[in-house]
This record gives sequence, C-alpha cells and structure tokens, in this order.
Amino acid sequence: MPLRGIGRGLPAALLVLSALPLASQTGETQPAKVEVFTGYSWMNSNSTISGTKTIGGVAVPVTERLKDAKSGFVVSGSYFFNKWFGLTLDTGAHFGNNYDYDEVLIGPTIRFPAEHTQPFIHALGGWTRLSPGIQNSNDVFGLAGGGGIDLKVAKHLNIRLVQADYIYAQHNYGAGNPKYVDNVRLAAGFVFLAGLGEEVPVSAGCSVDKSEVWAGEPVRPSVAPHNFNPKHTLKYDWATNGGKVEGSGDSVTVNTAGAAEGQSYNVSVHVTDPKDKKAVASCQSSFATKKRLPPTISCSANPGSVVQGGPIAIHSDAGSPQGGPLTVAVTSSCGASGQGPDVTADTSSIEPGKCNVTCTVTDDHQLTASNSTSFTVLPQPVKEVPKPPPSLTLRSVYFATAEPTEKNLNAGLVKSQQEILQGIASEFKNYLAVKSDATLILEAHADPRGSEAYNEKLTERRAERVKSFLAEQGIPAASLETRALGVQHQLTPDEVKQSMEDDPSLTAGEKSRLLRNMRTIVLAANRRVDVTLNAPGAPTQASKRLYPFSAADALSLIGGREKPAEKPKVKPKAKRKAAPRSRHQVQK
Repeated sequence: MPLRGIGRGLPAALLVLSALPLASQTGETQPAKVEVFTGYSWMNSNSTISGTKTIGGVAVPVTERLKDAKSGFVVSGSYFFNKWFGLTLDTGAHFGNNYDYDEVLIGPTIRFPAEHTQPFIHALGGWTRLSPGIQNSNDVFGLAGGGGIDLKVAKHLNIRLVQADYIYAQHNYGAGNPKYVDNVRLAAGFVFLAGLGEEVPVSAGCSVDKSEVWAGEPVRPSVAPHNFNPKHTLKYDWATNGGKVEGSGDSVTVNTAGAAEGQSYNVSVHVTDPKDKKAVASCQSSFATKKRLPPTISCSANPGSVVQGGPIAIHSDAGSPQGGPLTVAVTSSCGASGQGPDVTADTSSIEPGKCNVTCTVTDDHQLTASNSTSFTVLPQPVKEVPKPPPSLTLRSVYFATAEPTEKNLNAGLVKSQQEILQGIASEFKNYLAVKSDATLILEAHADPRGSEAYNEKLTERRAERVKSFLAEQGIPAASLETRALGVQHQLTPDEVKQSMEDDPSLTAGEKSRLLRNMRTIVLAANRRVDVTLNAPGAPTQASKRLYPFSAADALSLIGGREKPAEKPKVKPKAKRKAAPRSRHQVQK
C-alpha cells in the first residue's frame, strides 16, 4: 500500500480503536518499562526555498514554498527508569509534494500515568535532513520539543491520540534562503507496552476513631482497601467481640452497650470483590473500655458577701470521666436553690447572716458527687441623702474705661463691684465644700473702641484682676479659669435695653434718661467680666448682667472718655514749626 494511503487510513483506524472499551484490570500495576510507538505523522514546514529546476533541459531559477507533508510516519522507542522518567529515541520520515524531511532524535521523556490516560512531554535533539526538490539534501543538528497523550485500551496497548512537536534546525542553502527552518509535526498511532510491573496484591488497613472508650460509648472503625479494582463495588463483612456492629460499608459503628468495663476488644473486617474471587483482604483493630468513675464537682459563690437584696451567683464546675450527660442541683440552709451549673440567688427574702450552699452532680448512671460553699448576707445600710450644693448668686462685674492699666494692674474694681465679688466668693467657698471639682470661668470683655491687640491685652488684665481678687477672698486658683475675649461677644443695644427693663431698681424716669444716652450705656455694659459656674453633674449657671446703675460709684463706671495714646516726645528744633496733627490710639 502506498505510504500516503496508509497516512489517510490511520485517522479512521484511530477513531475506531478509541471507541473500544478500556481493558479491565484486577488490581493496580506498575507502568511499562518499554514503550514503542508507531504511527502516522503530518508535517508543515511553511518555509520558502530558492533553487533551480530543469525545464526542457535548461536549469531555471525558481522559488518554492515548502508546504505540508501529508504523508509520513514516526517510530519511537522509550525506556523508563522509573514510573515517570525515561529516555526516548525518535525517528520519522515525511514526504511532501516538493520536499522530504527525515529526523533521528533522542532525549528525555516525562510521563504522568493516570487511570485511563497517560500524558507525556519530551525534549529531543539529533540528526535532521531536509531534501527540497530544487536543492540538494542538507543534514544538520536539530532540536524538537513537545508532548502528547495516550489512551489506555489494553494491558499491552495504548492509543496515542496525539503527539505534537516543534522541530527547529539550521538548514543553510546560501544567499536568498532562510538560515533556519522550523517545522510542526503532528502524529497519532499505537503504543506497544513491554516490561509491565508485577500486579500489586490487594490489601486492607483497619483503624478505629478511639482506642479507649467508656462502656456504652460508640466506636467507629473504618477500613482502607488498597489495589482493588476501583470500578468494582466491594463487600465488607465486619465482626467484633465487644458489642454490636451497626451499619455497612468501609466505615461502621460498634455499639459497646453491655461491654464489660476495663476490657480489650477486637473489631475485624473481611473485604472481597464479588467480581474477582482472588481479590480478598482482611484486617483488624482493637479498642478497650475504661472503668467508669463517679463525676466531680466544685462550687463557688460570687460575691462572698452582699447587702440584703443583692444577687449572689452560685457557679458549679461539674465533669464526668465518661463525658456523659450531667445534672446539677443547688440547695441551701437559707432557701437559695436551683438547677444547673449557674444559679442566681435573690437575697431579698434571706435574713442577714451566713448561708451554706450544697451543689450536687448526678451522671447518667446515677453516680453522684457533692461540694459546698457559703456566702454572707449583710443588713441594709442606712442611706444618707447627699447634701445638695448651696445655691449661688452670680453677677457680672464692670470696669471703668481702660481699667486696669498696664502700670496699675490692681486698679479698675470699684467698691460696688468688689462687694459683688466678695458675695460670690463667700457662696462659692461653701459650694466647693460640697463639690470640690467645681470651677468659676471668668470671661472678660471690652467695648469696641480700641484696636484688636489693645482690647485683647485689656481683657487679659480684667480677667486676671477678678481672679486675683477672688483668690484674695480664699478661692483656690485651681478653681478659677480666665478667658480674654476682647470684643468677640458684644451686647447689642436691644440686649442692654432689655437688661434695663428687667432692673427693678430703676424708675421710669431713670430709664428714660438712660435711653437718651444709649451709646454710652452700651459701651459701659460691654466693659465687663461674666462669671460662669461649671460643675460636673450639675447644670451650668451664668452670671446675671445687671449694670449697677443704683450704686454710689455708678457714674465712675459709666463716665470717662476715651484716653488717647501718649504722643512720642519730639525734641524741638532750632527753628519752631507748627507740629502736624497725628491720629490717637484709642484706649478703654
């Protein structure tokens, strides 16, 4: 049969063979030592070669593309040193319309045996020959890399579904021709196996989840069969001398109810393959029962003493060597009782004194244990009503214009305002005796006639003057906090007018005269220090802003004009000239 005909028939044969049922094996076998592959191969070079062709007795230059070689074969042999690694000798011949290609390659192969398939990869190198029709044959060293996958169909036969390789070689035909020619080779065929390993005998391994249990506690044995045919359903026959086997399959339960305590027992299994009478394996494991011990319990009361009416937590730590269910009961000489590991006793109806408590645990075999504790109930103490802090009468204090000055830091507090601060100090000392964490916040203000920097310094002096005066009256400095606010919080004319309306000491006529001088009154009302009480847990209390119109020194506070800044002294020159007018810095 022509080689090309064989090439066309191989794919159809591969399809038929791939549909055959896989070979049945009794147990697991080691992969073959020797694999021989023979099959159809297709190659595509896809390179362009220049040369000459004789036409009518004349050599004519021509260029031809080396397309696919549809006829070809590959024969290779592999020897494997172990389950995965081997050495492969590969030969092939391919026949195209305008070229032939042959190769003999050798190199390592790695396979990956599975139940039904065997993928592989290899890297090969060796002799390659390219024979184009328009050039002489060229023999060079070439490299090939690739792999494929085999399908297991019988004990000594696999079908190679596909083998794909990339072949790289340096075929040099001179100028105008490629220096390197690479090829793609695809093959499929039969793999004949030899040197199969011996069939591994079947076996079984037994184990139990617990080697020591309490009588009545279940044991779960299991078996792991080895080298049986994975397609077959196995039969498991279990037996034990330490109870009753429950269930079936490769894992069962042994009910040890009725087994004697402190004894050793065996559990065994016989594994068979109903479809292969030769596949038989047995194994056994053992377990022991422990001698049953009574439960244990500890008992504690927390707290150890409590005022009558408070709760007492009685906690029990109970355990059983067998790990079975437990019940806990709490009894006492004072009436405290309950069920469970945590009992809360209400002491509202318990008389003051010591109360003895007993905690008892019972297991599922009616074995018991007890422990005791105690707690003390204290009589209700006489409740003392906390003394509320005394009330405070807070009033804002006022300063005359520009007071105090930098030269006289203690000036500015007229007699009426000192008397207000003396009253505040007297009441606040009593307040501190009840709430020592209370503080007085002193917020100083100024009217808006001065510069921002001047007003800030002025309000600092006013706040510090009030603080020093209160300290002189016995108020701790730590209980006083100062804030210099400058002109940040100015009272509006409406607010000042309202405070005049709220002042019961002013007559209607006095109010009328004051309203005619509102600008002066508003300025005076903003030259003040507000006092605020800050006590944690108590409401904040702010001072009332009642200008002392009825005080004997009220005119001293209201009166006074803006004090200009001092002019720098100018040394007179020889010839006197009129001094230029200068702007004055406003002071308050």
